[in-house]
Amino acid sequence: MTVGPGPEPGFDGRRDAVRRLSTGVTVLTVRHGDVVHGTTVSSVLAVSRDPLLVGVSLRRGSLTSDLAVAGGMFVVNVLSRRQALLADWFADPDRPAGLAQFDRLDWRPDTGCGAPRLAGAVATMTCRLRTRLTTGDHDLHVAEVVDGTVGSGSGSGSGSGSPLISYAAGVHGAELHEVPRRRGRRPLTGAAATGLD
Repeated sequence: MTVGPGPEPGFDGRRDAVRRLSTGVTVLTVRHGDVVHGTTVSSVLAVSRDPLLVGVSLRRGSLTSDLAVAGGMFVVNVLSRRQALLADWFADPDRPAGLAQFDRLDWRPDTGCGAPRLAGAVATMTCRLRTRLTTGDHDLHVAEVVDGTVGSGSGSGSGSGSPLISYAAGVHGAELHEVPRRRGRRPLTGAAATGLD
């Protein structure tokens, strides 16, 4: 009998369980003065419908986090499944700094804050920062969505189609299919089940 390597020290399944939360992959872009920056983020969530708020988790002390606070606004570009290379590019710490990281990319400046809106994105949201909360090794930015567009409307790719998804520590192209759902309030009957078939 061969025994493989054991779990990493202190690992008890919690991190692997958290990685099973599927999230959309985005590129957050920000402009403050002459400084322009973008980074891949897979931790964006809807926080409130009224007012319309999103939460974005960024590594504490990162350039993106500090620029979002200094500029007070940023753009969330929701990537399509055809934009996995963009996710890799904006996650690469060795990419060029400033505007050079956007060379050879199809983008236009946001009319509200000047941060890049990437062509071909499933959606873009212009966000005004409300607050930044430091928790653990990350900053949670809560921001109001002041403008939103489905599809970027410029360049190749209409922005329609399926999103790029982060799941189980990997990036996946999603194929979305409607699933049958019950409408209205109906009591559940019968034995407990893992699904509501």
